[in-house]
Amino acid sequence: MACEHVLGVGVDIIEIRRFRRIAAMAPSGVARRLYTDEELLDERIDRPEYLASRFAAKEAVMKALGRGMGSIAFTDIEIFQDEYGQPQARLIGSARARADSIGVRTVMLSLSHSDEMVCAFAVSIGGVCDEASNSG
Repeated sequence: MACEHVLGVGVDIIEIRRFRRIAAMAPSGVARRLYTDEELLDERIDRPEYLASRFAAKEAVMKALGRGMGSIAFTDIEIFQDEYGQPQARLIGSARARADSIGVRTVMLSLSHSDEMVCAFAVSIGGVCDEASNSG
């Protein structure tokens, strides 16, 4: 809809090396508290860059929703790729409730990484459309 607009943005950057221990233990240990069952089933679960990118994306989404760590459970945000390879965020539980409360209809994501770092950028889109916004 033409009346939708940016409601929030979030960015996060993480050192991949911080996730080596988590990757070595995944899918058990701390990974269970940070990733959804679907994310833990991914064949890349033992790769630190995979875990770091999902973590960074979740933090970026939280920021795009106007919240920080602690107010939204990491497992209430699921990061996956669509059929074209574009990263997507599926919001459930506390993340979905927050998105609904501020009128977020979609969250757009972009992920990038080097050998050492991962960066995630999220934009929340939505808003309330009124008749004046829809005319003309």
